[in-house]
Order: sequence, then structure tokens, then C-alpha cells
Amino acid sequence: MMSLIDVTGFAKRNMWRQPAGHLSVRPGLRRMTTPAVGRKWVAGFSVQNPWTLEVWHYIADVTTAGADLKVLILDENFAVWQSFDTGTNSIPRGFSHGVVEGEIMIGSPDMPTLWGIVGSGIQLAQKVASDNPSTTAIEVPRGIVSAVLNRIVIADGASLFISDPVAVTGGSPQTFVGQNQNQRPGVVFGIHEGAGGNVVVVTSAGVYSLDPSAFAVQVVGSNGTDWRMVSHAEAASYDSSCNVDGRIYALTKRGYALVDTETSEEVTLDDPMQPRLFGPRIASLDWRAARIYAGEDGPIVAITDYADLTDLASGLRSWWGCDVGSTFNVRGALKDSDGATMLLCEDGVYAIGGNVDGGQLLSSAAGTQGKGVLAGIIPTGPDDNTTVRRMQASASVGGVGTIQMAVRGSAGTPFPSSTPPADSRSMVIDTSSWGASGVIYQPTPLATVRDDTDYNTDDLAVEVAVSVPDARVGGLLLINNSDSAPKRSVHRGPP
Repeated sequence: MMSLIDVTGFAKRNMWRQPAGHLSVRPGLRRMTTPAVGRKWVAGFSVQNPWTLEVWHYIADVTTAGADLKVLILDENFAVWQSFDTGTNSIPRGFSHGVVEGEIMIGSPDMPTLWGIVGSGIQLAQKVASDNPSTTAIEVPRGIVSAVLNRIVIADGASLFISDPVAVTGGSPQTFVGQNQNQRPGVVFGIHEGAGGNVVVVTSAGVYSLDPSAFAVQVVGSNGTDWRMVSHAEAASYDSSCNVDGRIYALTKRGYALVDTETSEEVTLDDPMQPRLFGPRIASLDWRAARIYAGEDGPIVAITDYADLTDLASGLRSWWGCDVGSTFNVRGALKDSDGATMLLCEDGVYAIGGNVDGGQLLSSAAGTQGKGVLAGIIPTGPDDNTTVRRMQASASVGGVGTIQMAVRGSAGTPFPSSTPPADSRSMVIDTSSWGASGVIYQPTPLATVRDDTDYNTDDLAVEVAVSVPDARVGGLLLINNSDSAPKRSVHRGPP
């Protein structure tokens, strides 16, 4: 008996969608630069100069033991422009920033607040006298930082400090006055400028929003505008919320959810409960211990060795791993000059593109963590014959990669090989030459591999693994079940 199984809804590892919408193995991960010897990168972000459009990367750099915190400024070619010593020995939580009129503020509860001009250096922030003679400036607070409209907002515990407005005619993001202090019922773990310019704060006591009309006057705290609770979702740590295209996502027990509105929907991150041959099963009792960052296409949830990326447009979600460094510990999301996401990891910056994992000079090939994997459990009935004899899957590996399958963590026997022959009329990776006669310049066609097996199970869990980054993967898996093998059963009591 033959069955065609749609595997596009299976759990995904190292999978993505090509711009045309085809399901594929994720693109290659190219490590573009690395930290100095004995150091690691634990947080970072990218900022575009509003006048020159140059991109600058701000990275929290510590020793491998987590001490001697420095903030590095790298240009778009990853050359170090400045290394600023913060004088602290900690890994900064909630390493965040805000930019107003080209002035940048950088903050964390674990280091002094910094100030600078985008495209130039940074220094310790210092209070600047207010342009309003009736208010007195206070010291620049320490905490997480965000820009909202033409002001900087800093959160320290349950307190929110809002700077004076900044314009070309005056005002400074380093000016904070006591009248512009607000309190929330719980500790503020995230500040975001949401859709329409609303201030959205994610706290231990829920999510609150403040209308942008509150910023129309210099002293925000006295204009009577009320905060609104928009969600009862509660945060417990920094780096637990992010802003993607004006919508605020936060980690939950099962995964993550939109928290700028009340909802019971959430995205679950656990892999199916099944044995795995191609990489371990990823699951957690509580995902609020992870970290979440804003990517170009959707939220990025990071844990040690893996990162979960979501393409909101297509609804695809996949865990990614990589073999290039000793670990693949994602600590932030950077952007290149075109706005494409780059992954900031403890061992370097990874650009996403191409069909090879490795160093910038193509010095390494893809390893086991770079395989694209589809894994899922096929529903069966108590009387179904689930003795699997053969499986067939397809992908565009170009005659150089492998297509492998497994049932309940046991590999089948490829017949005749896990590498299908290349299409003789197409370009072949690492073999063909441009301009060769008789070659059709076309996308690499799908090719099919057959695996033979003999596995009898009531819990039909299967995997399909493809080794070439950016290869298209067929959405159907053909399974041949035995027509004669007996169905295993357990009889309890009299028939």
C-alpha cells in the first residue's frame, strides 16, 4: 500500500522559504568576522546613519568568562571604529538603544548609560540642563533604552524616565527632569515604539500602552494622559520581547505571542515528541528563559546552539543550527546596508545567504547541523498496517548532496544511493562551467531518493533530511507499507 504524505506542515530544522515561496533548506551561514581571542560577543544591534545611510554595529564585548565589558562600534565592513571600556564586569541584560535626531543613547541595567553621535564615537552620558527654566535636570538614569517619537525613554525597575523633546532647534536626549518620571505597577523589562507611535512597555505586571499624544507637551507626566493595559501577559526577564514592524511579541511558557493586544493565541516552539536521527529534539518546560530578537522577517528566539526563525509572511517557523563555530549561540540581530538580517553570535557575525556554511572565504563546508530536516508523526489508526518497507523523498541537491530518511530515529538503506544523479542538462555544483555547450541554465531540478526499511510501529514518526543549503525540498513523501505483514496488537481480556 502506498501513501503520499504532505510534509510541509512537519516540524522544521534548518528550513526556510525561497523568495518565490518554495520550501527549501535554509541559506548558508557565512561568518563574516569574529571577536578577539579570549573574548565573546553577548549583545548588539545595528543603526543606520540618517544622513549618510551608513550602517554601524554596536556590540557588547566581554571576556569568555563574562568580564571586562566593552562596547565596540564596527563599520559596515566590520572594522572596529571604537572600543569603549564601560568599567563594568558583567554580561549586560537588555542591551538596548534609541536614536533621536542622529544622537544615540545605549543602556542596560548592568552598565552606565552611553551617549554619542551615530557615525562617531560614544561616551558616558552626562546630564544636560533643560531648555525649560521651570524644570531642573537630574542625572541620566541607568536602565534599558528606547526612542519614542522625538524622545528617549529609559526604564529602571518600575520607573520610566522620559527625556525632553529633541528638535533641530534645541533639546537634548541627555536631559531628564523629575516631572517626566512615570511609574508602572511592575518591573519594566521592555520598551517599544509600537504602531502609530504608541509607547508599549512590557512589565512583570502586564503590558501597558501610552498614546503618542502624551508627548505633545514637554512635561509628559503632567498632561493627564492615562496608560492603558493592553495585555495581561507578564514578563520575567530582559530580552523577552521584541518589536517587529510595530507589533510587539514576547516569550510565553509555550513559545511566544503578540502582547500588544489581549489574545489566547501563541506560537509553540517544542518539536514533536518523537525520536530523532538528524539532530536532537528541541523542547522546554518554559520558553520564558530564552531570548527573543527582531528579525527582518519575524521574531528570532535564541537558546544555546539553536535559534528559531519565523517568516511571518508565509507562517514558516524553523530552528536553525550551524557547525561553523564551536557553538552557535545567537545573542542579537544585526542588519546590513540593505536591511537584511545578520545573526550576532558569541563567536562572530553570520550573514545569511548562498548555499555553503563556513568562513567568509568559503573555507568550510556544511556540517551535520546545517542539514534541512522535516520531522513529524503521521496519524494512524489502531488497525492500520504500519510496517514501513520503503520511503521516497525529493530535493534539488544537484548531484552533490544527500537526501536521507528515517523512521523513529532509525535510518533506512538508500537504494542505490542517498545522492541522486545530477541532471545532465543542468548546471552541476562544483562541476559545470559557465558557457558550456548543451547546458540548460535552469533551477536545479528535484531528484528523488528511495530508502528501504522494515520497521513495524504504531507510532509512525518520520524524518527527511537534505544536506545542501538553499536546496528546494519536495513537499510530498511517498511511503510504502507492507501488504502482508501482520499488524502488531495487544489483547487485554477476552475478545
